[in-house]
Amino acid sequence: MADQLHALRKGLVEGCNKALVKALLDDLLDGKILNDGEVEYIDEENRVSSDKMRVLVDSVRKKGDASSNFLIQRVAIRDSMLSAKLGITAPTELPLSKQETKAEPPSQKTPSESPLPKQEQNVKPPSQTTINGITLCSKEEYERISTEERDHIYSIKPREERTRLALIICNVKFEHCTLRNGAECDVDGMEKLLEGLGYKVVKKTNLTVQEMRETMKDFAAEEKHMTSDSTFLVFMSHGQRDVICGTDSQESKEGAINALHVDEIFSTFNNKNCRVLRDKPKIIIIQACRGSERSLALVSDSTCAPPSDVEENLEDDALEHDAMRMLQKETDFICFCSTTPDTVSWRDPTKGSLFILRLIEQIKKDAHRFSIEDIFRNVQFSFKNKVQMPTQERKTLLKKFYLFPGI
Repeated sequence: MADQLHALRKGLVEGCNKALVKALLDDLLDGKILNDGEVEYIDEENRVSSDKMRVLVDSVRKKGDASSNFLIQRVAIRDSMLSAKLGITAPTELPLSKQETKAEPPSQKTPSESPLPKQEQNVKPPSQTTINGITLCSKEEYERISTEERDHIYSIKPREERTRLALIICNVKFEHCTLRNGAECDVDGMEKLLEGLGYKVVKKTNLTVQEMRETMKDFAAEEKHMTSDSTFLVFMSHGQRDVICGTDSQESKEGAINALHVDEIFSTFNNKNCRVLRDKPKIIIIQACRGSERSLALVSDSTCAPPSDVEENLEDDALEHDAMRMLQKETDFICFCSTTPDTVSWRDPTKGSLFILRLIEQIKKDAHRFSIEDIFRNVQFSFKNKVQMPTQERKTLLKKFYLFPGI
């Protein structure tokens, strides 16, 4: 059915209208074939109906034969004239959801169940195994994406030849700033995730500003980058708008002084200063704090302690703040920050930051099928109407970057 949907793609794109696209998006959302983030992306990132239909068809086709069949049947039901023109035959018995109800034992079907075909309900395809919570990419899925995207994705090196490295710098204890309770959970989670994705992690904690600079330079000079295809650079600390604090940073009226400027990260790893990573995706994750205090019983990752007259009211207990801004013109970078500039983000002292927790969850679940940008977008959508909004501050990737876990 995926091949049939591909054959119908041109006709659907040329023959669709706004009402049909909207109805199909609703059907796919109700059928749990597309999630909220995917539907919102298709609807908001594409202005004209033909572009929306093109992305819609491609998204569903990648999900397999059963999902493709679902979409084809919905087109037949929603637009009989277009279906006749394209040679799509409407279901001869009942709509898909009712057909499936008829096929299953009555005792196993309730009105609240998804109208997906039985083989897609609560069953992971055999080829999509997981290791340490990470859904692995099957060889078939890898070949399909590589063929469809062709020159539009970054190539990855064979597993037996590549030497991927990742850097994590996390500051928890400071001379002049508050303790970042819960940060250890972030480090542990990110380290396990990156190792599961095939990266050897260089982990450093509680560094002064100068030590942070030296660590970055040493990491950029690693010869193993020559046989790597990408890298992750993860920073977790207190911070201000354009800086990340070392353990010796101190607050002043003008902001954090003697701190690591964000531009230094880009400068250290740019094409001029780090040739071994030239033309390779460099993924920067920043969990650092900056923003005005909220009326909450929270601990801030700004460089000073929070005021004492805060209220104790939030949907999560005892969270903490983080935020950062990124401005640098380079290539093959993408930077994902925990929140928008001038605002705060939250950290649970016992579980870790909300941003890092959600990011790890989404990468584990979707890295086998989505590019890193799509994963970041889904993380952002998951924070819609929440206490913070993660942001992609600097994005200069020239191609799509897929992690392809297991490949």
